[in-house]
Amino acid sequence: MEHLSYLTQITGDQALSFAREQNKISEIRLKKDPRYSTTYKKAFEILNSKDKLPGIFFIDDSLYNFWQDDVHIRGILRRTSMNSFNSGKPAWITVLDVDHLAKAENQNWVYKGLRCLQSNYEFCTIALSDGGKDAVTYREFNLSSLQFVKDGFVLPESKSSLSWLDKDTLLIGDGIDANSLTTSGYPSVVKVLKRGQKLADAPVLFKGNLSSVYTGAYSFFVGDNKKITLLIENTKFYEQNSYLVDVDKMKLTPIKIPSTSYIADYSNEYFIVYLRKAYRNFPAGSLIAIHESNITKENATVQLLFQPSETEFFEYAHSTKDFLFVGTLQDVKERVFKYELKSGQWIRSTIEFGDKNGSQTLGTTSSKHNHTYFSYTDFLSPRSVYFKHDDNPVVRKVMQSPAFFDSTKYKVEQLKAKSKDGTLIPYFMVSSKKTVLDGNNPTLIEAYGGFEVSRTPEYLNVTGSTWLEQGGIYVLANLRGGGEYGPAWHAAGLRQNRYKIFEDFYAVAEDLFFRKITSPSRLGIKGGSNGGLLTAVALTQRPELYSAVISEVPLTNMLEYHRWLAGASWIEEYGNPDDSKMHEYLKSYSPLHNLKKEKQYPEAFFLTSTKDDRVHPAHARQMVARMLELGYPVLYHENLDGGHGRATNTVEMAEFMALEFTYLYQKLMNK
Repeated sequence: MEHLSYLTQITGDQALSFAREQNKISEIRLKKDPRYSTTYKKAFEILNSKDKLPGIFFIDDSLYNFWQDDVHIRGILRRTSMNSFNSGKPAWITVLDVDHLAKAENQNWVYKGLRCLQSNYEFCTIALSDGGKDAVTYREFNLSSLQFVKDGFVLPESKSSLSWLDKDTLLIGDGIDANSLTTSGYPSVVKVLKRGQKLADAPVLFKGNLSSVYTGAYSFFVGDNKKITLLIENTKFYEQNSYLVDVDKMKLTPIKIPSTSYIADYSNEYFIVYLRKAYRNFPAGSLIAIHESNITKENATVQLLFQPSETEFFEYAHSTKDFLFVGTLQDVKERVFKYELKSGQWIRSTIEFGDKNGSQTLGTTSSKHNHTYFSYTDFLSPRSVYFKHDDNPVVRKVMQSPAFFDSTKYKVEQLKAKSKDGTLIPYFMVSSKKTVLDGNNPTLIEAYGGFEVSRTPEYLNVTGSTWLEQGGIYVLANLRGGGEYGPAWHAAGLRQNRYKIFEDFYAVAEDLFFRKITSPSRLGIKGGSNGGLLTAVALTQRPELYSAVISEVPLTNMLEYHRWLAGASWIEEYGNPDDSKMHEYLKSYSPLHNLKKEKQYPEAFFLTSTKDDRVHPAHARQMVARMLELGYPVLYHENLDGGHGRATNTVEMAEFMALEFTYLYQKLMNK
């Protein structure tokens, strides 16, 4: 597709002209539909609701939240006390107003996070992105004065990593020196940067291979200011070398765990390690604990914390001062368990809150104390937040988001479809209790199927009010390639086996037809990123199954993906196009290379962002340009900002969602 190479110039005149022209066509078509303005208004009201539940995280004893609404478009970073938050009506103090900052500096700032020194939370850095890109600028910020520090630490825009070592020292994964970047565009070199020192002059702690994916170091404190520093070199996407670091001696000691495992957390002098593959007598998917005194020794004593079953699998681990909390998936429904170390043994207990049919998750914790927040949601229940006091076993609800649609009219079912090889593929279906099984129901399937990512139940706020209430059915498919059923579920769809993920997707569609829920003329599909690749493949391989296809920030050119932006980091997932056998296999399903003349494709809708510096916008651009060359109808929308997250604020997100739902109305409900 050499003639389409001009579309790889991210901000090239021809490429942006193409994007503007296609944006105009799609916006004229969709925005003139009266349903667009109605949908936009609903989405905007929901996304900007003053009563929506704020996401929170601990810094010291305070709770922080990043908030966006119709007044704070770019958003504000704010904080409150635990007592104030637990009252249900927290009094917030603004820490940083990003709208004000962007205006004062005439910059397109997007907030990307706050990182602080654990032993003295006054010392922090704030990450700011130009338009939502992954690359950020780090600037030192003082949480006491609520001001950027004059002549403080500053790192210019890059994909650098940063961690505080002490108040005058940072550990930096150097993403600025182009010569030391990996082939994936991430740091290979870690430096120890002192206050007032130039990064180019900072001593090198570690230099990894340029063929690795990423190298970074981080330091954290436990107990009475005990500091532990780790360095991780991701040699591949799912493999890493781990080291204990003595920064004073500039010495690294290898951690003796399998390269396919990773350190999930640290608790009570134990490193908590997740096993992607079997190790000793522990099956893949197990969680083990190794005492810090043994972590650098061969054949160390190991304690088993969690072992997967046929239906329960590890998801995450987070510690408090004295406890370890572990999240698991039980048939794709999230659960939380507490682990307590007693007399050298880890004792597991269940945390009771919410409902067993949805997502019970850990909210935020702190290594300073045992106060813990949890949250619960499902497809029909707005998110609730629960609080557990340090010495009180009771978990109590302290806040809940409002409902944005009448959930009593709907039901949730977890069904299973049989894939081509006989594997049962679970999927959730949310539908009206009055649904008639006549094959005539407008239905939307959403899926991801890759990178160990698990898709679990969450409240359908905008989707409920704009799709369910218009008579639509929503389906979330849990395909192989994800993490819903552990390492084997993910590995089943890697590289040359990726066809299984596509077959899983088609099986779900065909199961919906078999159950007379819907039919091809009423079925739409949607996916983003790897999910965007999935729906683009479905468009080219099985176009007869759908009447609407949404592909967000997708991969479509599987022969060149590894040469663009972060693409090389995904070779372990997809395979290497430079290998002759994998080249032919990738070519066999690469959406861009499998568009055919004189074939009937449904009109698809591709969406991306100019500022996406993870998945190159050329993937979507080239796919659309090729479809237009072949004479096929296609819609396209490219948001200038947004990054890989599609949108940076509630205004952009409301527009994004209104465009998609209007497209779905036109394709699936105008019949």
